[in-house]
Amino acid sequence: MKKLIIPFLLSGLIFTAGTQIASAQVVLKEVTISVTASKVAITKKVSESFDRLFKGAVKPIWYNANKRFIVNFILDDQKHKAEFTKGGQLLYVLVYGNEEHMPQDVRAVVKSKYFDYNITSTVKIDVDGKTVWLVNIEDARQFYVLRVEDGDMSIMNNFKKS
Repeated sequence: MKKLIIPFLLSGLIFTAGTQIASAQVVLKEVTISVTASKVAITKKVSESFDRLFKGAVKPIWYNANKRFIVNFILDDQKHKAEFTKGGQLLYVLVYGNEEHMPQDVRAVVKSKYFDYNITSTVKIDVDGKTVWLVNIEDARQFYVLRVEDGDMSIMNNFKKS
């Protein structure tokens, strides 16, 4: 179930991040996530894992969500989001950025086909030992949300500008 929800949510996140001025409307299936917004006490294992994995992270904000710990923080001038189990196991990391944060090989894959498009935002997803990039691009007529993994690129969504 988690494997189905995470890509769905990530697609919505990347679209939202990259279409700040778009007038396109997208209707997504309703998903309910229960989150505690009060001060969160994290376990020692989670704290130790976070400190070991993300040295230099600043402004961590913790949430409880479905018996997991989610943290938003800044590292290397980029927004990050990570989820941990209560035992301290890292489940995934999202790193939000733009074209300058992309590795050259990922940028080359995108620009090889979409050379006339602007890369407006990126999300690097590290999950289950894999790295996937979601890349928002646009030109004067449309937006695309691309997925790049291991040198392969696919279109997740595209929207015409009005």
